[in-house]
Amino acid sequence: MQKAIITVILCLFSSLFGLSPQTPVKRNRILLIPLDSRPAAGQFAQMIGAMNDTKVDIPPIDILGKFTVPGDVDKIYQWLESQNLDDVSSIIVSGDMLAYGGLIASRVNDVDAGQSIKRLTHLIEFRRKTSPDIKLSIFMSTMRLTPTATKAAAPYRLNLAKYEEMKDRYERTHDATLPQKLNNMRKVVPAVEILRYERTRRRNFEVQSALLRLCIGPEVDFLIMGQDDAKPDGPQIQENAKLKKFAEQYHVQNKVYFCEGIDQHSNLLLSRAILGQHNWKPKVRIVYSDENGKDQFALYESKTVKESLQDQLFASGAEMAPDKGDYDYSLYVNSPKRSEAHFAEFLEKMRAEIDQGLPVAVADINFGANGSSDEELFNFLVRTGKAYKLLAFAGWNTAGNTMGTSIPAANVYLSARKFDVGPIRREIAQREFLFHRMVDDWAYHRFTRPATYAMIDSLQDQRDEIYGANFEAVNKFAQGDLRKHIATIFQNQFQLRRFTAGTKEYQIININDLKINLPWPRAYEIKVEFGFKVEEVGSSN
Repeated sequence: MQKAIITVILCLFSSLFGLSPQTPVKRNRILLIPLDSRPAAGQFAQMIGAMNDTKVDIPPIDILGKFTVPGDVDKIYQWLESQNLDDVSSIIVSGDMLAYGGLIASRVNDVDAGQSIKRLTHLIEFRRKTSPDIKLSIFMSTMRLTPTATKAAAPYRLNLAKYEEMKDRYERTHDATLPQKLNNMRKVVPAVEILRYERTRRRNFEVQSALLRLCIGPEVDFLIMGQDDAKPDGPQIQENAKLKKFAEQYHVQNKVYFCEGIDQHSNLLLSRAILGQHNWKPKVRIVYSDENGKDQFALYESKTVKESLQDQLFASGAEMAPDKGDYDYSLYVNSPKRSEAHFAEFLEKMRAEIDQGLPVAVADINFGANGSSDEELFNFLVRTGKAYKLLAFAGWNTAGNTMGTSIPAANVYLSARKFDVGPIRREIAQREFLFHRMVDDWAYHRFTRPATYAMIDSLQDQRDEIYGANFEAVNKFAQGDLRKHIATIFQNQFQLRRFTAGTKEYQIININDLKINLPWPRAYEIKVEFGFKVEEVGSSN
């Protein structure tokens, strides 16, 4: 009774003086349980979130696993359950991390289906205890065609993938030429490895099916079933067809989406969450370097470029602009195997839009033999000084990974600008991520990674894993080599470049706290951390 009287008095006092008895906490934090500890899984989303002044918190990196060592699911749940959720708007979760311990762990059968489903059910139970204002999004992978590149798998992994690809094609087409080829392939793949691979796929399918059932209630707002590296043929074709039927049977098809790729899905769901908060859906105009390229199958994907692009746009919360209709930005897609004649026209269109001050993002999926961005495209951007003026740039690993990085970065930045969110932080963060992609997608993969692989080849007989003194030497080399390229790109493209935030003009002065390291015991990816130092133009500092 006494507590009720005090509450009434506080409300009357607040009403008299125009005060709110309880000021709502601004929900500008997102929790992310990433796919694993690689930069692409968590760091990218954190950098994109910064454009909207959104803090993206992830569990401590040392409990997220490393390469073949799985993440510690119990400790990840402890971290999640210890969080103060008052300022949290969304929780984004990798189902692979919670079910198995990460993406690499999802490709081996070390955790049975029952334990995996129990772990995912725990997430739903946790969600029931949280505020209804918090959104829960999950992404989970359909297992890729090829086993993970490790020293142990090197003798058979590619042949095993060919066998499984061919087996699926026979099961779906009954091509009479395939049985003999399948028999020949079985002779070059250990029978025990085929058994392990197929058991793992069955386990994963059972867990994915259970996750669809867990979506029946209100706890899950959106689920992406991502397709890890694949081809137009393979067991994933039949698995995904069955999963789509299950989604319809469970009446959850409106919140379950099947999308190419997996590494980029934290970016896509972050974009979707932020756009949802602003209640804005950007319209994206698509420009291809070659119109014929949109109907090709990009490497490691089971859909055409156009279909994969539609996946990324929808999952991100954006939409494709209608022909000759209004749009919020242009996405220039450098498609595979483009013709030089069409490419020249593509570059001129891009140049004209940027020169007019129109918003332009680039998704380069015409990868070089070393996995880097298209050298001719990158040199054009640098030579003409257009690189710094882009909304976003990406060109790494797969078409889905690339488009699912460039699109969210452009979406979030434009959304933050449209709704005037944290101008100075927004502008710095956008330029930091643009620089980050140029360093990683271009300089590392074009120059440092090939040189690093050459060093590994001189030290040992395989590239897939490297440990001990060899790793320390290779890591030190990669750090030193990439620093040189970072300095060049920064000095030529970003240093002393000016930008406006609010009513003031700033310029980029230097790079602070630069850290470079190989995050896993291999040279496939690099982690680069830094911050831009800026100053107001005309300041006395």
